[in-house]
Amino acid sequence: MDETGNAISSYVKHNLQCDDTFRDSKKRELILTRVEKAFSFLPEDVLDLFLSGFRPLAMVIVPDTGLPLGMSTRSEGPASDRKYTVVLYPEHHEWAEDRFIGGFLRELAHVVAQRPPEDEWPHSRGDRARYKEQLECRADTMVWRWGLRHYCMAYLAATYPPHWVERIVDQIGKMLLDQD
Repeated sequence: MDETGNAISSYVKHNLQCDDTFRDSKKRELILTRVEKAFSFLPEDVLDLFLSGFRPLAMVIVPDTGLPLGMSTRSEGPASDRKYTVVLYPEHHEWAEDRFIGGFLRELAHVVAQRPPEDEWPHSRGDRARYKEQLECRADTMVWRWGLRHYCMAYLAATYPPHWVERIVDQIGKMLLDQD
């Protein structure tokens, strides 16, 4: 393993937390391996945000709720000192590798884009839903900009119905054009 690979492995092992029932399982090892792989695909400047500690990140595998839940990102604290947590569930080890990596890259994009805590989101239900959709699109667009579109598409295709995927891809395209 090269120097970057060792740094990623050390970072992930230090920042991935889980409860005792999941600590020594093969499922945890599979998730750990996939998380390391996702980090290894990041552009160097983005990876450095994490490895340098500039974007504080904790990754937590929480106990299974019995409901099929996706990964999520939580943020807390003021913008100048924000901390981020990516929440994973044991069930995510069952996802195909490309879907897992695509979903995890989306969560990392939320961190890089400095997703605000929910208490800073709009208050009305409709505005919150539109704001969340915008945040998700911004994260997907960032993954595309990193040159990892295929992982994003693997995640979207496995998670959403085809007509939603088409709509999301259209939004990503518009956002890419707006940023150029």
